[in-house]
Amino acid sequence: MGKRNRAALLPTNIPQLQNLIKRDPLSYKEEFLQQLRHFESSRAIFELKPEELSTDFQDLINFIAQVSPCYPEETKEFPDQIIALLSKHYQILNAELRRTMVQALVLLRNREMISSTALLSLFFTLFRCRDKVLRDILYNHIVNDIKTSNQKAKNNKMNKTLQGFMYTMLTSAEGAAGTGSENAIAAKRSLDVCIELYRKNIWNDAKTVNVIAHACFSPVTKIMVTALQFFLGNNEDDGDSEDEEELPDIKAMQHKQNVSKKTKAKSKQMDKMVASLKKKQRSKKKAETFNFSALHLLNDPQGFTEKLYTHLAGSRERHEVQLMLMNLISRIIGVHKLTILAFYPYLQKRLQPTQKDVTQIIAITAQASHDLIPPDVIEPVIQTLANNFVTEHCAAEVMAAGLNGIREIVSRCPLAMEATLLHDLTEYKNHRDKGVMMASRSLIGLFREINPELLKKKDRGRAAAMNMRDMQPSKYGESNNDGDLEGLQLLAENPDENGEGDNWDEWEEASEDEDEEEQGGWINVSDDEADLNIKLSDDEDSGSEDEDGNKKPKTKRLSANKERRLKKKGLLPKDEEETVKEEDEETKAKRAQMMAERKEKMAAAQLLATTKILTPADFAKIEALKLQRQADQKLNPVRSGSGKRPNPADAEAQAEGEVSIGSIIGPRKKAKQDYAERMESIKNGREGRDKFGSRKGSTERGSSTNKEKAKGKNFMMIAHKREVREKKKMSLREKQVALHAHIKKQKMMKH
Repeated sequence: MGKRNRAALLPTNIPQLQNLIKRDPLSYKEEFLQQLRHFESSRAIFELKPEELSTDFQDLINFIAQVSPCYPEETKEFPDQIIALLSKHYQILNAELRRTMVQALVLLRNREMISSTALLSLFFTLFRCRDKVLRDILYNHIVNDIKTSNQKAKNNKMNKTLQGFMYTMLTSAEGAAGTGSENAIAAKRSLDVCIELYRKNIWNDAKTVNVIAHACFSPVTKIMVTALQFFLGNNEDDGDSEDEEELPDIKAMQHKQNVSKKTKAKSKQMDKMVASLKKKQRSKKKAETFNFSALHLLNDPQGFTEKLYTHLAGSRERHEVQLMLMNLISRIIGVHKLTILAFYPYLQKRLQPTQKDVTQIIAITAQASHDLIPPDVIEPVIQTLANNFVTEHCAAEVMAAGLNGIREIVSRCPLAMEATLLHDLTEYKNHRDKGVMMASRSLIGLFREINPELLKKKDRGRAAAMNMRDMQPSKYGESNNDGDLEGLQLLAENPDENGEGDNWDEWEEASEDEDEEEQGGWINVSDDEADLNIKLSDDEDSGSEDEDGNKKPKTKRLSANKERRLKKKGLLPKDEEETVKEEDEETKAKRAQMMAERKEKMAAAQLLATTKILTPADFAKIEALKLQRQADQKLNPVRSGSGKRPNPADAEAQAEGEVSIGSIIGPRKKAKQDYAERMESIKNGREGRDKFGSRKGSTERGSSTNKEKAKGKNFMMIAHKREVREKKKMSLREKQVALHAHIKKQKMMKH
């Protein structure tokens, strides 16, 4: 009787029927078909009034989505029916019912019952709905689904379709009025998906970057700011939360298992942790994918930058957005060495000490400078900085920022500096403020390396003055090929002993040496062969130590001018003349050795470039060697001409083509604290310390007084005492006087 009652209740008890169908699909097929017919009739009724909420229809959608894998033939049209309902009525549907339909489609997609392209196109359209919870569900599913589809191999067909659809979504927001419109909301979410997939290294191609670049010209400020932040941010970080998780502590788990009771659940947990650890270790062993900066993947950097500048010049956005536009334009100009001549007068107008965020504008000006810009375009900018910032009536911080800004600009465009202006700026090397002094001396140190002829004779230094005859300042438009062969030099200095550099990963490498030898083709002839074989001893390197490593006594050296005057008069001692000659010979020998080593490295790099086809493993090794050299430079920094150690953070920023604000501000004294900061530091100093004042009445002590103990005693224990007996004999007047005295004392104790 109970079984028959249960069978009779099955059509109305959908959760129980769902449980039974999953256990035995064949036995309950008739009941399922009955519910499927009920769904068809409910769908026809629902289409008449789609804005109303129908709980029965909602339960049927959940039920069929759950049991559809048991009856694939009967439910093959179910996903298309739900997609058609959402596509037609998604704007007027009830929020709860719409969410149920989306979750049913996600479930079917996870079971591979719907194609990804059809479903994701619908989900991008559903971004227009004014339902924040639904948009979060759609966003998470789209990112995870695209990541899963590209996990084993790139699904280029699906990627191109979705990228084109996202571009359509972004262009649909161009006519949107304000950020609250449906098209603007959908375009913003589509842009977030693009950026997230790029950061997860799934869509890291040029098409994705150029779709995001199109959003920089959106009339919706929120979309434009998101795209600008993408290009200005650090896009090489992998946003995958799985990779950021900490590895499980296997040793702690093993110790816990040894000392506690052993159960099956704990052993299963231990096996699961070991398996996850091995999986992460295997994923780390995979070949690294070098993620280039998004700025390098722009199709037309010159045209994109010109459009950005036109948008900036006519923009009425707030100051922060204009600053981001200027920053992006300068970054692209610095990375690709572009020429936007109208950008520099635009920046020149804003180089005033009273301008908001002027230090960032100076850094932007330095970022936009490079050696291919005509010097006469940069000269007015430097002159404006010197006139507005480096004057005696300005504060010391303003002068230091101006000098540091001029140094950053001139280091990128050395020909823009005039000798007269440089002489004026170097006069601040003895300024009373440390920041100004160090900024001026760093400018002197820079020109000692790039062009000491512009400096005054007294500022050139001994090493720069001696190397002036061999140093030739670079001319406008002259290219330096040393940077192109830098990676090849590192590869030649670190040859592959195991032959791993020749691994093409199933590619065949054709060697050209054998064919050339057979044809009697190329013959390597070196004109500098004699120079390459020069080998000098380093024993007389500095003259400060002998062969045993002991320091020699210092000899007093005369200045160059004094030596010249004494030599003319014939008053220079013989030992001094011999010392000068020995030092000149040592300097020449060092210079010859350095030139020989440099030629040898260049010849080895050129030989490697002309005789070997570089494999992907070679390029990976070059990148690793460059990173290793940068790490060595951070661990062992070399002092510059200004005597200041380089900041590792500034070096990383310059490697990315960015000038940090810290390099513009320079070192400063600690600012004086205001009242709030002083009070906060006082409170922090009082933490963990006893409160100042009397400890009378405090309960925080080892024991209580005898008077306090007497208050808790039994009356019969203190009845014999004189104070108690006298208290009994007190008159009413004496009691009043004692009470008033007690009240007065309590009031005084409170103060």
